[in-house]
Amino acid sequence: MSHWELLQQGFWGFIATSGFGVLFNVPTRVLPVCGFTGAVGHMWQRALLANDVHPVAATFVGALVVGLLGYSQARFFHMPRLIFTVTGIISMVPGVAAFETMVYFIRNDILTGVENAVLTGLLVGAIAAGLVTARLLLSLGDTAYTRQVRGLWQRDLDVRRLGQRDEE
Repeated sequence: MSHWELLQQGFWGFIATSGFGVLFNVPTRVLPVCGFTGAVGHMWQRALLANDVHPVAATFVGALVVGLLGYSQARFFHMPRLIFTVTGIISMVPGVAAFETMVYFIRNDILTGVENAVLTGLLVGAIAAGLVTARLLLSLGDTAYTRQVRGLWQRDLDVRRLGQRDEE
C-alpha cells in the first residue's frame, strides 16, 4: 500500500468517524478529534491488512490504537472516553462480513456461512480486546488507593477554593 493510498484510507476513516460522531451528537469542539482518532485507527488496520497481517490481528491493533488515543483524549478534554472510542471503532466494525454471513445462510451454504460467522465474531472480539487492552495499559498505576488519595486531594483543593471565596 502506497503512502497515497494510506492517506486516502485515513481520509475516509476520518469522514466515517466524523459522520457517526454527528449521528451520536458528539460535541462539535471534539468532533475533529474523534475523526482523527478513527482515521489513525483505520489507517493502522488497513496498513496491516495490506502487509498480509491476519484480519483479526490487524483489527486488534487498530482498536488498540483507537483505545490508546481515545482514552488519552478523554483525559485531556475531560470528557467520557466513549465519545472518542465508540466513534473511532465504527470504521472497523465487520458489517460486510456479518452481511455476507446472512447471505450464505440464505443461500443454504451453511459451511461458508459458519466460517464467516466465526470470522465476524473474532473481529468483534478483537475490537473489544483492543479497547480493553488499551484501558488496562493506561490504568496500570491507577489503583483504588491512588484514586482514593487523588479524590481526597481534590476534595481538599475544593475546600481551599471555597475558603478563599468566603474570605473575599
